[in-house]
Amino acid sequence: MNSLKIEATTFTPEINFDIENNTLSFLKVSKPANAIDFYKPVFEFIDNFEKSKVKSKIVKELILDFNFDYFNTATAKILYELLAKIKNIKEQGVGIIINWYYHFEDEDLLEEGHIMSEAIDLPFEFKIIEE
Repeated sequence: MNSLKIEATTFTPEINFDIENNTLSFLKVSKPANAIDFYKPVFEFIDNFEKSKVKSKIVKELILDFNFDYFNTATAKILYELLAKIKNIKEQGVGIIINWYYHFEDEDLLEEGHIMSEAIDLPFEFKIIEE
């Protein structure tokens, strides 16, 4: 299984699923014209990851790094669906670490992370970016 890499654009984030390090990261801005279509390869990749590495007990831990500057409502809905898949992976015995990065003055992004963490019942580690 190869890693997944999607380059950032003005409207879409950089997404990197580093299969060797079991790390999935999202970086920059997410306001795609069609969030479902844009994120479809990520969901397919996670499904394949689950079938090939999780079910065979190859992976012990998965790290997610959310480092958005901004994301729209459509992306938020996608993130809830993604986190539901991650919760399912956790329930199969995989340790999950979710890092939620936010700029120290961006209270809205911090609050959104807290809401998601509570709603999906997965703990997030909140990490301040001081720039």
